[in-house]
Amino acid sequence: MTNLMVGVASAIITPPVGTYLEGYGGREGGSVGVHDDLYARALVVDDDQTQAAIVACDLIGIDRHTTAAVRELVAASTDIPSANVMVCATHTHAGPVGMHRRDDERLRDVQNRTIAGAVEQAWRNKQPAVIKAGRGSVDTVSQNRRDPAGPTDDALRVLLFDSPDRAAPPVASLINFACHATVLFYTNVQISADFPGQAVNTVERLTAAPSMFLQGACGDVNPLWVEQDFVETERVGTIVGAEAARRIYELRPLGRQQRVWNIRWDDVLEAPVRSGDLIAPRIRVASRTVSVHLRTLLPASAYDRQLADLEVERRMVRIDDTDGRRRLMEKVTRLRGERTTSESLHGPAELRPEIQAISLGPDCAILALPGEFFVETAQAIQAAAGIKHLLIACYANHHVMYVPPKHEFARGGYEPGVAILDEDSEAAFRTAAVELLSEIAVK
Repeated sequence: MTNLMVGVASAIITPPVGTYLEGYGGREGGSVGVHDDLYARALVVDDDQTQAAIVACDLIGIDRHTTAAVRELVAASTDIPSANVMVCATHTHAGPVGMHRRDDERLRDVQNRTIAGAVEQAWRNKQPAVIKAGRGSVDTVSQNRRDPAGPTDDALRVLLFDSPDRAAPPVASLINFACHATVLFYTNVQISADFPGQAVNTVERLTAAPSMFLQGACGDVNPLWVEQDFVETERVGTIVGAEAARRIYELRPLGRQQRVWNIRWDDVLEAPVRSGDLIAPRIRVASRTVSVHLRTLLPASAYDRQLADLEVERRMVRIDDTDGRRRLMEKVTRLRGERTTSESLHGPAELRPEIQAISLGPDCAILALPGEFFVETAQAIQAAAGIKHLLIACYANHHVMYVPPKHEFARGGYEPGVAILDEDSEAAFRTAAVELLSEIAVK
């Protein structure tokens, strides 16, 4: 088996108290405290031929300027090619502003240097490791936020970078789950990583090894909660983290052979490990840009007229007509979103955001998508790609907002309303992702 070296490191990226938080429109004023620190968690893999870095940041998103800055800094301080750096966000809604904005250039510069510093430290920390891949299930903490009967993804995908020494703790783990990091509401003005931070804390506490969280295609998936408070971030995060830790411990015997005493025969039998797969490391990295187009929207005044008409309709809906009220709100929410979006769409009609893929070996890869994608899109890519252990990291390298499947625009609601890309963009991303994964697949 090819030698594999893996390094991990983390760095605190918590901004100063008073920094404005990103993710909700109803907040007034800046943050008033720090409930839990935000981190950049970096992992570097090296198979003697190719090196790649993955860094997960407790931020709402990663824009292309941040990615470019981090890649440049990493390439200058290590021998990792800039194109082989993947920068992801956990999508917490209790982190700093900055994405798509220039509110504080000095803070952004410090943040970028800290993220790159975590990658450099991980590169310096490399040690021998073995890749093991598995999958768990968490079906109790999320629901489709557009339709209770709509799809969710209960898969909790786990990559274990295990130590060759059975007596030593794992080198690192990587967990991938799809659920909006919005246990906390806009009423919270304390800095927090939300439930993904608690999930990582749980894994690290139970496995005695560094971990990181990659946010999946959660554009239409929200967490379940009793109250939107820190009690619930701990509960939801612990459920996710405990399931990941369970799978990590089940993966550890891979490559080592389990045994059991058979008392009837007075014999020791070998027992196969059924929890996952041992991955023969071979790293490949590739990326491509996808040609997509901005939407063509109406002037704000046109939306004002339509919304006024819908307000008249709303007053006429019977109190007991739940279905009628919901159909009306689908239209209202979409039009409100389109009105806001129409005022912010500037620049060229065509965009070319990046998608990126890192193959770690046969049937094991990570795909980075640059925005908020729906469960349906991720599942279609996974089915078409045919890669058993395919982790999809959204909010990575770039951020183009929501990318709903075409048919979701007609259904209305918030996500199609605030989408900046046209109705054909999701299909373009999906096709390009499958082609890219085919390009880097290790047979």
